[in-house]
Amino acid sequence: ETPIWFLRQAGRHIPEYFKIRKKEANFIKFCLNEELIIESTQLPLKYYDLDAAIIFSDILMIPWAMNRNVQFTKNHGPSMKPMIPGETKILKNICIVSKLEPLKNSITYLRNSLPKSTGLIGFAGAPWTLACYMIEGKGSKDFINTRKALWSSHKWFMELIETLIIYIADILEMQAKAGADILMIFDSWSHMIPNSFFNKCAIRPTARIVDILRSRNISLPVIGFPFKAGASIEKYSFESKVDCVALDWSVDLNWAIMNLNKDIAIQGNLDPASLIPSQSIYLRKSVNNILDIMKDKRFIFNVGHGLTPDCKIDNVKEVIKIVKKYNGKI
Repeated sequence: ETPIWFLRQAGRHIPEYFKIRKKEANFIKFCLNEELIIESTQLPLKYYDLDAAIIFSDILMIPWAMNRNVQFTKNHGPSMKPMIPGETKILKNICIVSKLEPLKNSITYLRNSLPKSTGLIGFAGAPWTLACYMIEGKGSKDFINTRKALWSSHKWFMELIETLIIYIADILEMQAKAGADILMIFDSWSHMIPNSFFNKCAIRPTARIVDILRSRNISLPVIGFPFKAGASIEKYSFESKVDCVALDWSVDLNWAIMNLNKDIAIQGNLDPASLIPSQSIYLRKSVNNILDIMKDKRFIFNVGHGLTPDCKIDNVKEVIKIVKKYNGKI
């Protein structure tokens, strides 16, 4: 049987989300408001028959807790004070967990109120991806400053990665102890890593995070998402120590079955853009094709990146229906 949930399932494609969002003046406050975290996390479950809820938060809550002056501006996305490699003092020994108490309390509340059969997913950004935002001070097409820092201020850069490893492990441990059932690590910009550094910046940091969690008696499954990392996903699947690897829409599933670690599960792959057009004949074909290829495999049905604001609720429902039918549930 194939479980199903969606990346960014609680987001801007559901009209009610905007009513919830308007209750706080800014996005950081929104991510620190227990009542609103809970409401947003539960929102997609009102619309959809899903097997998991993912806690409503943002990967940039760690840089926020590191005093990087993180802000979200409408139509511009996130911004923060850029780190100047070499000069910038990397803040260590911050108690990240105490700054994100509302996240912890929300998870505890949700785990007690959601049906036992609904998984609750906690998450964090991966070190490389967080470093990208912290050095650029915003999103970027090529993250040139980050890549430059990797080459020119390597020791400083790796110190930042090491610091983030600890903070990420701390926040994932907190979510696990609060009641999450699954943990996910988003490496959204992993495709920006120069190949010769992929091991050092993506695989090893993820393995370190998993090791730290295991040493703290957190045995929950971890999903790793090396977005658009191409052929590097193969090595990642064997060496990052994750229990499941999430795939973007560009990965050939037949290649994945042949080449990825057979001992771990696979998640994702459907293009979220397929959920935008009304009445697409290709959508049903694509969903059935994914299900056929992954039949009898350890597979979680999902999109290959977050649901877009313009995706259609009816399309999402249609996909869920196809998957449930395939599972013999309808």
